[in-house]
Amino acid sequence: MESVNRQTKVPWQWHRLEQPELLDLGQGSGQDVAQNLAEMQRINDWLGGTRALTRHLYPRLLEGQAAAAGRALTVLDLGTGGASLPLMIARWARRQRIDLRILAIDWSHRNLLAGAADAGRLPEIQRVQADAAHLPVGHLPVGSSPVDVVISSLFMHHLSGDVLVRVLRDAYALAGQALVMTDLVRGRLPYLAFKLIQPLFARNYLTRHDGALSIRRAYTPSELLALAGQAGLRGARVYTHFPWRMTLVAEKR
Repeated sequence: MESVNRQTKVPWQWHRLEQPELLDLGQGSGQDVAQNLAEMQRINDWLGGTRALTRHLYPRLLEGQAAAAGRALTVLDLGTGGASLPLMIARWARRQRIDLRILAIDWSHRNLLAGAADAGRLPEIQRVQADAAHLPVGHLPVGSSPVDVVISSLFMHHLSGDVLVRVLRDAYALAGQALVMTDLVRGRLPYLAFKLIQPLFARNYLTRHDGALSIRRAYTPSELLALAGQAGLRGARVYTHFPWRMTLVAEKR
């Protein structure tokens, strides 16, 4: 794991594409969407994307629980898809005996429906249809309980630079403890690697198309760090993780 705190040259770097993905355009049946989200989570689990988030998130939740004075911690997951990541975090929190609630938001109702059966079994997960590009979201069921940590996985590359700056600024203002947001790293090598693993992990046409395009839409560590600076995230760091993942961490205290 390497922390990036300066502009760095990334080998085999491509210019970033803004082309929308098929899932964002509403293509595919409900079954296609469910299969696509399941395949992307499987790729995330097997190829380090999930670990790139949890290795930064879990210690902060353990620390936050100790300082929470008996109240539940609240995690806000931006662009949750089918809420598979909140499901995994909630199960971990139960094993650790951490009182945790997770607000899982996504702009797409059909994305949220894809994981409704699993997420609905855990009452600490609340799925909310909302646009993460317009935070703070006034209608989120936060009530008087603050949001402790804002997270996201495979979400930032969906946003153009100016929108991402706004999202980071608003999410940082909303978070009481930290931001922990992980994503792909753009480059030719991860693109070629994804093409090689497609027969094993990407059988749905949405996964094949959008997975490859996501790499072309992703940022580099230095670009993400610069955008975090524009958003006013004090002391933000970008950690790189093998293979071709990065995690933005910005502490509030």
